[in-house]
Amino acid sequence: MFPPWRAKSLLGALLLCSSRLAQSLRYDPNETDWNLNTNQAASNPLDYSGTWQDHTFHPSPDNWRFPFYTLFLDRFVNGDPSNDNANGTLFEQDVMGTTMRHGGDLAGLVDTLDYLQGMGIKALYIAGAPFLNLPWKSDGYSPLDFTLLDHHFGKIADWRAAVEEIHRRGMYVVLDNTFATMADLIGFDGFLNESTPFVPEEHEVMWKSDRQYPDFAFGNTKTSTCKLPRFWDDSGRAVMTGAGDANISSGVFDKLSSQTECYNSDFDQYGDTEAFGVFPDWQRQLSKFASVQDRLREWKPSVLDKLKHLHCLTISMLDIDGIRIDKATQATVDALAEFSESIRECARDNGKQNFLVAGEITGGNSFGSIYLGRGREFDQKIEELADAIKISNESDDKVFLRAAGKSALDASAFHYSIYRLLQRFLGMDGNLTAGYDLPNNFVDGWNEMLLTNDLVNANTGKLDPRHM
Repeated sequence: MFPPWRAKSLLGALLLCSSRLAQSLRYDPNETDWNLNTNQAASNPLDYSGTWQDHTFHPSPDNWRFPFYTLFLDRFVNGDPSNDNANGTLFEQDVMGTTMRHGGDLAGLVDTLDYLQGMGIKALYIAGAPFLNLPWKSDGYSPLDFTLLDHHFGKIADWRAAVEEIHRRGMYVVLDNTFATMADLIGFDGFLNESTPFVPEEHEVMWKSDRQYPDFAFGNTKTSTCKLPRFWDDSGRAVMTGAGDANISSGVFDKLSSQTECYNSDFDQYGDTEAFGVFPDWQRQLSKFASVQDRLREWKPSVLDKLKHLHCLTISMLDIDGIRIDKATQATVDALAEFSESIRECARDNGKQNFLVAGEITGGNSFGSIYLGRGREFDQKIEELADAIKISNESDDKVFLRAAGKSALDASAFHYSIYRLLQRFLGMDGNLTAGYDLPNNFVDGWNEMLLTNDLVNANTGKLDPRHM
């Protein structure tokens, strides 16, 4: 237990942090150096705007199949110690610890570009979203805001200088994007200190503290305007009421589908689901992630419109070349496909004709196939490899789940089916099985991907495998 003087110091530091973070609402002149929104008069997120003035945007590569290097900025190189304790909290940076920040930043990244380029690296995947997180969340996967950059990494000017230098060297930049999950600011009524059961009727919720999201809000009033999205199970089949599938044998999905109302909220309020374990995929897509990341209701049109608009600002302000969607298969696929289509349009408006949208695929191959390209259900598998390599957007629509343009993911980054193959190959322990997955042989596994995954490039319309 903290002594009284230390407890007061800690509380004061956290309150100072909360006060400072709360300034990100709308436009704050104190945050100009980090705020991607430059519209000072905006009161609605859809009015936020910003572009890199007097700048020629870097074109996309024609071919993305080249060496990538993955790094977490905080764990890479500390080039500017002055931003190590940007929030002024007591427990923010500790280079000897595993949970605190280490201090890596954009200045350190630029200092090491000679090393990276010398290895033949052509693209940098910067893991963890670049946006404002809680002070100790150095991995970047719990953003508080989608327009305010994390002070620990550098200002907008630092991002631009780094991106320009990377581009000057003939290299490209892919940033992480959490899409449907944010930080941990919302608590379920009656379950603030324990896991919250999933219930089709949803829970009432509350803010855990004075800190709130500036652009998204929950609601505890029921509305009849909710229309649930489509769901698929791990076999690549659509989840239907009364189907008797093992995933819905409890009748929970039937009860969920029969609901005529839901809360008028920007967030799903059905409960939370642990990160790993045997749960139906549709439940994960409607649950708070592992009790620590609030889940946006991305299938709600007004929420999706904000996500499209806010993430377009990252392209127009920073000239990035691609994004990687974290926990991509835990977002509803139709919303993700619409989001990705919008992001590609935004990129084309900025001169990028082959913008990359990759994503994390945590399930088996059959479930991942629903998300790749225009999607492919279990009964849309192509029978012959010779036919699979001829597929294009001009092919018969019967081999695609969604219409042209509705490509959810261009590629996997990363595909857990490949992780499991590598674990077996290297003789490692771990969870080596998943339902409806690839054959254990690498050659057979790749051939199965060609038959089951839509690997057509949404920008060119041609077959273009780019799994990472």
